[in-house]
Formats: sequence, structure tokens, C-alpha cells
Amino acid sequence: MRLALAILSATGALLAPLAAQECPAVARLAPAGSVSGTLAPGGCVLTGGSLYSAYRLDLPVRGRIAIDLGGTAANLQLILRGDSDAALDSGASIHRAIEAGSYRLLVAGQTPRDAGAFTLTTAFTAEPSMLCADYPAMGLRQTISNTLGSYGCTAPDGTPYDAWSLTTYGSGTLTATIASADFTPTLTLRGSDGRLLAIDAGGTLTAALTAGSQYILVAASADRGGAYQIAATFEDAPDDPCHALRTLADGDSDNGTVTGGSCAYTLPDSGDQLNYNYYNFTLSAPAVASFTAVSGDFNPTLYVLDEAGNTLAADTLGGGWDASGRPQSSLAVPLPPGNYLLQVFSDVPAGGAYQLQAAITAGPFAPCVPAAANPGDSPGGVLSAASCRTALGLSDLYTVTLPASGTLDLALASPTFPPILAIRDAADNVIVRSPPGGAAAAHISADLPAGTYTLAATAGSASGAYTLTTKFTAHDVPPCAFAQTLDLNGGYIQRLGAGSCRGANGEPVDYYGFTLAADSFVLGVVTSSEVDGYLTLLDAAGNALRMDDNGYGGIDPLIVQYLPAGSYRFAVRDAAASAGGLYEIDLRTVEGPRPPFCGARGTLSPGSSVSGTITYTGCQYTDQTFADIYQVTVPADSTLDLRLNSGDFDAYLVLLDAKGNVVAEDDNSGGGTNARITTPVAAGTYYVAAKPSGDYLSNGAYTLAADATPGTGSGTSSGTGQPQ
Repeated sequence: MRLALAILSATGALLAPLAAQECPAVARLAPAGSVSGTLAPGGCVLTGGSLYSAYRLDLPVRGRIAIDLGGTAANLQLILRGDSDAALDSGASIHRAIEAGSYRLLVAGQTPRDAGAFTLTTAFTAEPSMLCADYPAMGLRQTISNTLGSYGCTAPDGTPYDAWSLTTYGSGTLTATIASADFTPTLTLRGSDGRLLAIDAGGTLTAALTAGSQYILVAASADRGGAYQIAATFEDAPDDPCHALRTLADGDSDNGTVTGGSCAYTLPDSGDQLNYNYYNFTLSAPAVASFTAVSGDFNPTLYVLDEAGNTLAADTLGGGWDASGRPQSSLAVPLPPGNYLLQVFSDVPAGGAYQLQAAITAGPFAPCVPAAANPGDSPGGVLSAASCRTALGLSDLYTVTLPASGTLDLALASPTFPPILAIRDAADNVIVRSPPGGAAAAHISADLPAGTYTLAATAGSASGAYTLTTKFTAHDVPPCAFAQTLDLNGGYIQRLGAGSCRGANGEPVDYYGFTLAADSFVLGVVTSSEVDGYLTLLDAAGNALRMDDNGYGGIDPLIVQYLPAGSYRFAVRDAAASAGGLYEIDLRTVEGPRPPFCGARGTLSPGSSVSGTITYTGCQYTDQTFADIYQVTVPADSTLDLRLNSGDFDAYLVLLDAKGNVVAEDDNSGGGTNARITTPVAAGTYYVAAKPSGDYLSNGAYTLAADATPGTGSGTSSGTGQPQ
């Protein structure tokens, strides 16, 4: 590994000296377990000079997390961040309600002098009777150790399981093994539709996988839980052109070509395909991995992924143009030892030729150093490959001190890149950022208390010159003491904006209070065509119990929760900096015992039927619908006949086995918009999800009937499955 502090472009031209970078979260933090680490000079550094280590925490279901910090090092703190890099919590320990999703946990010194060894101990309690989804990623050539049940997932029959998401690049053969000294493990493989594809034989599973597809690898127990290890290997299909072109080392270069036969990625929204090539690289010690790609045929985009396939860094045209006027992308990312992957994407279907240069630079990692600015300054600058790289992208940072509370107004404009503005605190947590989009200007207006802040002027893609305008108006920022009373089973139309309170991020927020006389199921939803809603449920002490951004689909949030009697509040704000707009908040409550949610509502015997009503008290399914779940026991091998009829919604049926594998599903085989499944099944216990094929707005009355004919028969199914 060489120690040069320079990067050569593909043409051999010397780029600017290696700039400071922010470290991505590579190390995985299990939701239940313990890890050890050390903060030492030469590692990751916050802009204020404090050392930190970053961990990735993935949760496939909501619940309560407990994270405790110990060890010999003094004066360290935990910082828990969401996907926007805003701080959700901090302290020597974090015990809180937490949503399903991916998080970043920092162990950081509170001053530049703080260093030493530390331990992290975690515990997680899942919200009962919920479906797990969006499982943590696992690489096709990776070994993972875990404790069964730590992620809080349970099969329909109540047994715990862990699941891992596998994504292929090209086709090939997967071989996975599972072993445990504590219990008898089982390993199964599902497709993206939730159907069982393979099961282990003696602890080893082998299956052929197709290119560009997602699979779910499920670890479960035949008796009891405990520690286990999964090891996966993957052999590329010899005739598939999508495979790693080579393993890159320091100083390597490659003249490559992206073609229509290269690897392909399908955009989830449009269905369009982007073609790419990829490379492997391995670091034996902490280092900054730097890559530059230049092409005269397309605009290249670079991605660095960890061993599991999580994106760590990306760049599109951040390198500007080379001496020949060709567009180039360039990124540099500080990484711990491990195995990684580099992707080179083309933005045109035809692809074309490109040149790639790699450099590996040993530490120490340098912090991003902000420049000093005063309120009212209008600094200009140029973002380039030599600029600081934050989690948002290429950035110039400015430190500004507000002498009093007031409104900080910022505008960032550039003729060459889509600008992003962010205000960060002393620990680099994002307080507020401009809305995403490709506008030529970004704007933030935030009411903040006196203090020191960091301003990030960022390029969402590309690079070039910019102008940052700052303005400060001093005034008192009154505390938010008022909460509008929200009637139970009522709604309220409001305008978020000038008349609203100001939240911790300096942006408008409206509070709504309600009181439950008895234990109740509660639904809160915000709908708007003007506000990208963000909804938080708070208890009487102001602790956040639930948070949601886009759970209702589009830009609207949805929260469903069973609550004990007491007083609560909803907080409504925009997900980013916004001028606000009209929105409606609705509250629905049902007194009584806790609903079964995704547990079985009852038993449906062959030859019987049940009537019900799909409402928001049902199971939040993975496709933005509510479902009712019923248990069906088939005493002998039979042809099972299920019918779901409704005059209120387009019916959809899913038949699951006891472990959550999809057996069959149907949309309209029952005539009109009714659903019917006729399929042979072995004797055993199954679970039926009766649901609409639409979204959360689809609900109403239904009748579900079951019948079984002993022996085997032919089955019919249609529709699209959802992984469980």
C-alpha cells in the first residue's frame, strides 16, 4: 500500500491532493449482542476534531432498542442517526422506541482529546405481531455470525427466525451453510415473491440464482435458539457476462467497455435499465480508496459497496472534465479492512468505453475543516474532486456563529450542479437540509437559538462554481407551548408555515393533543399535496413513541399504534426545509383490547367461512394494505380451495405455510374482482392473508371461505407475491 497523497486521473493528469472524507458506516451492529472497538489517532474524525467510529444498524421491524456504552475510554458519547443523518438520540446510553429501517450509530469523543477502548452492548424488543420486511443485506460471498431471534422476527406459527437479503449481479450457483453449537438450525431460500426455492440438506443449501434478482435467506430453529454462523459462496455462471472484471489493487488502471450485455440494474420506479461493470477490491488495513472514471461515450457514475452490497459512496461527474473535455467521476472513501465492490454505471443504453484509475492511500484519515463565515457573508467557491466529501456529496463547509436567536436564511445557487444546503451541529448531525430535487438553487430558512453551526454547500451530483448567500435576523424564538386539541375520530385542516411553532430543526411544526380515556388502538395520518409530511407521536413527557415519513405512500405519513390510556401529542412538520402549505391530519381510535395485528384473527376450518371487515386495525402488510390473517389446518393431503369475496374492494389472497413461505396467491380468479386459490397442499397448518390488492385506502367487508378435497389436485394462482 503506497503512501502517496495524490490521485492520478485516467489520463495520467495529477488531480488535487486527497481531500478529507467522512467515514461511512461499514461495521454491522447486531440489535442484540456486544462489540468492542477503539478510538485512536488516525481514525475517523468529526469536523470539530473528535474521533469517532461508525456502525450500521438494520432493523426489519419496529420495537425498542437499548444501546449501552462501556469500556475504559472516558468522555465518549453515542449518536444515533437516521437515514437523513439527523440525530435521533445521543448520550452514554440510548433506550428508545425505534422504527424499522437502517441507522448509523457513532461512538464519538466529546473533545479532540478523547480516545481509548470501548464496548457496545445492545438489546432489542420487537413490537409483537408485526411483519418483518427489508431484511439486512448479506453478500453472496460472506460469512455472518448472529444469535437467532435477535432481529425480532417471528414466523406465523410464532417461532423466531432471522432473514438476510441477497442480491445477485450475474447468474450463478449459491452454496450456503449454517452451523450452530447451540441448536439444530435450518436454512431456506425464498424468491422475491416469498416462495420457497430451496431448503438445506444437512446444513448445506445449493440453488441456481438468476441475474439482477433478490432473494431471502432464512435461518430458523427446529428446537431452540442460540448462536449460529452462515457462510455463503457463489460461483458465477460461465456463460453470464455479468461478473467482476478483476480485483483492483493500488495504482491499477483498466480500459473497460459497458455494453448492452453488461450487468443491468432496473430502476424500481420507471422500469428502465442501466448497464454497468463492476470490480472487487480488498483492503488489508484502514485506507482511503480512490477511483476516477472518464469516458467520451457516456457520463459515468461510480458506486462503492460493502461486502453485503450496501452503498457506501457514490459520485456522478464530481471529477469535472479532463483535459480532453471528457466527463469524469471521482470518489474517495475512508474504509476499514474488508472486501468491497466498485461499480461503473453508464447513463445511456448503448454504453461505451471508459478508463478507470484506482489508488489506495494509507491513513491517517483527515477531517473536513470548515472555513469561518459571518452571518451576512456571501462566499463563493468551486466544488471539485478535491473538496470535502460528506454523506450528502461534495461539500464546502462553513462555520457560522449566531450571537442571538433568530432566523438564518441561506441560499445556494450553481449553474453546473443541483445544489443541496444543510445546517449541521457541532457533531456533524444534520439539523435541517433543503428538499431533494434537481433545482438550480437551494434555500433554507431556519429559526435557531444562539450558537455555532456548520453550513454545508453541497453538490447533489457533478461539480463546479457556486454562490452561497447568508442572512441573519435576530429575534426571540418562543417555545412551542400550544397544542391544538384533536378530537377522537376527527380531523383538522391546517396550514404549516408562518403561524406554526418552530421545532428543534428551526422549521415550522404543529402540535395536536388528544387524550385516551381507555386503552385504545390509534391511527394518525397526514395527507397533503403541498407538504412532504413527517409525523411524530409523543407521550405526555414529550418522548417520541413513533415516527413516520412516507408510510401512507407518496409523501404522506401514517402511524398505527396501540396505546394505554393517557394524554398524547402528534407533531406535524415537513420532512425537509419547506415554506409549508395546507395539510389534513386525521385521528382514528378504537377502545378495547389490543388487535391481533399480524397474528391470526381466528381459525378457519375447511368447509366453513368467516365474514369480516378490512380496517386499519388489521395487519400492516408489506405492500401498503391492511390484511386479516386466519389459520387453516388441513388434516390430510388435500386440494385446498379458498375464496375471498368483497363488494367493497378488489380482493387479494395469499396462502402462507407455518414458516411464512408463500404457497400460492391470487387476485381475480374468483370472478370479477374476487380472489380464489385452488392448490394442492400437504397436511399441516397454513395461514391465509385476506387483503385488498390496492393500498391503505382500500377497505370494507368481505367473506372468506375454505374447502378441502382429500387427495391431490391442480392449482391456479396469479398475482405478485410479497416477501414475509
